[in-house]
Amino acid sequence: MSQTAATRHSPDRHLAESGAGDEPAAARGTILVTGTGIDLSLLEPLKLSHGLVPHPVSEHLSEEQLAYELRDVVAYVHGGEERATAQALGKAGKLKVVAFLGVGYENFVDVAAADALGIVVTNTGGAATESVATFTVGQIINANWRITHSLRDPHHPLWHGPEDLPHELRTRTVGIVGMGAIGTRIAEIMTQAFGARVVYFSRTPKRDVERRLGLEFLPLHELAEKSDILVVMVPETDQTRGMIDADVLTRVRKGAILVNTARPAVVDPEALHDALRKETVALAVFDGFYGRDSGAGGRLLDDFGDRLLVTGHIASHTREAMDRMVGRAVRSVANVLSNGADEHAVGSHGGPDADRPVKASSRPGGWKLFRSVPESLRLGALIQASWYRGKRQPAARRTQP
Repeated sequence: MSQTAATRHSPDRHLAESGAGDEPAAARGTILVTGTGIDLSLLEPLKLSHGLVPHPVSEHLSEEQLAYELRDVVAYVHGGEERATAQALGKAGKLKVVAFLGVGYENFVDVAAADALGIVVTNTGGAATESVATFTVGQIINANWRITHSLRDPHHPLWHGPEDLPHELRTRTVGIVGMGAIGTRIAEIMTQAFGARVVYFSRTPKRDVERRLGLEFLPLHELAEKSDILVVMVPETDQTRGMIDADVLTRVRKGAILVNTARPAVVDPEALHDALRKETVALAVFDGFYGRDSGAGGRLLDDFGDRLLVTGHIASHTREAMDRMVGRAVRSVANVLSNGADEHAVGSHGGPDADRPVKASSRPGGWKLFRSVPESLRLGALIQASWYRGKRQPAARRTQP
């Protein structure tokens, strides 16, 4: 048993470890933090409670570089585009937890390898729902009105005849593939703000959402046939990779708009190329695109660059969403290091049978997930001490995404 685990319930240590004396715990390890747009001051509670010193890396890491950076770290906040492969994780002899910022960890962290090595992997599902949904709706508006195209020549409209004019969104049928938290929020905005008709496909029908928003569940191919705007909002898995294929894209209404702010691989690039060539799909939106080594992705850009709206995986990157994700990751790291478990764990450490910390009462800015009341009190004091420090000292400079 680690020293932390052996002493965390000792009442005599609560004050000494709480940070109330305004002195952080002695450094007992390093936490690797990758990516940009991360406010490092939010990691201060981990320094106070577990002596973890942040090691930020903003540049993209190759597998070899990541393996080097992981050699001596205890925890790893994954906020970049690097792949935590089995080989890289195998070099991390001290690593206990990988806290992934976001939902789609499957293509960035080899969870099976982490499980085999006894490393807990967590994610931050739900933390970026509002940001991703708002961005997606913004791109629907952008694509419908061709706003970015019009900015190139503000003196001449893009249309030549009535068939080129944009449509009011209340006349459009929006088909959403995937009715999770983000898909549901998109449906709320599209129905309640714009009066659009929304149909959806999901692994399981969401009857409560249907009743609340007036949605209709349809099989995927039937949904495509009714969609003027097709929104893809499912994670990339073995089951969803390439699910938006030729059978789907040949069925959409002529001149449809495809909006994919999930993972690019959910859409078959060859099928999309054919749909753009035949003008079945008028315009396609992606947040994150096919890899540099993807021949099909390159052909899409070469042949239809003016009909693609591609951004660099920015939908979740608002200040509020990033802070929520980092805050949740910090709590997950603390839970795993203290208890060996966290409610946001995935893989063999997740699911209904996992050993989960008990939920304690919530307090503003406080820690919510701990195995015992003394543990929650100790870390509650830590977060309070960290908050007061933040009031007295300027926040760390934030790197823009």
